[in-house]
Amino acid sequence: MATQNPAIKPGNKILAYSIHLLTALGAVFGVWALIITVQGEYQSALWLLAVSVVIDSVDGTLARKCHVKELAPRIDGALLDNIVDYLTWTIVPLIWAFYVLHISLTVSLICVLASLFGFSNLNAKTSDHYFLGFPSYWNLVIFHLFILGVSPLFSDIVLIICSALVFIPLKWVYPSRTTILQKLTLSLSIIYAIQLIALVYLFKLSPDWLIYSSLIFPIYYTLLSFYVNIVTTS
Repeated sequence: MATQNPAIKPGNKILAYSIHLLTALGAVFGVWALIITVQGEYQSALWLLAVSVVIDSVDGTLARKCHVKELAPRIDGALLDNIVDYLTWTIVPLIWAFYVLHISLTVSLICVLASLFGFSNLNAKTSDHYFLGFPSYWNLVIFHLFILGVSPLFSDIVLIICSALVFIPLKWVYPSRTTILQKLTLSLSIIYAIQLIALVYLFKLSPDWLIYSSLIFPIYYTLLSFYVNIVTTS
């Protein structure tokens, strides 16, 4: 006689579906950010996007620890997460950039299309826990372009390059799952998160030392990702 998995209890199932709800709340904050972006509340929109990023950074770990796939199988957590991420990491940031950075409509649409193919790519996450192709970090790229005060043309060029990188099968570090230098990556990412919070709070009054020091983690992340590609293909 088969024994029931002791983890499958009513309370555990409720917890599992609650984690799906937590993931879905990211979309709520994303739409909220979109609405107030159109209304001109640009800094407040960033705070809402920051909340959605926090949710995205913890929901996957919670889902794995609480066995959500087994306890709440009626909801496809991976699909739900992709839908929310496409909204909060791509659509809303690009609309924000259109209003604030004055990027061209053509570039905005190119990024939207590129990211759509990125999210729908069945090989977007590798078995050894990397992203394959630029992982649609549009919100981070756009925020740094804003805080650096670059021109719309420069922003357009950077976003076009990122769009092209979506289709190039290079491995990019998955901070919470890639094992190589993971402790260092996570430690630097915590410092980076604190810097981003300070930058959003100070907004246009951010000091130069904070702006430029916040580039340390993105540079480290990019260099580590390219190093991984050299090592794994050699």
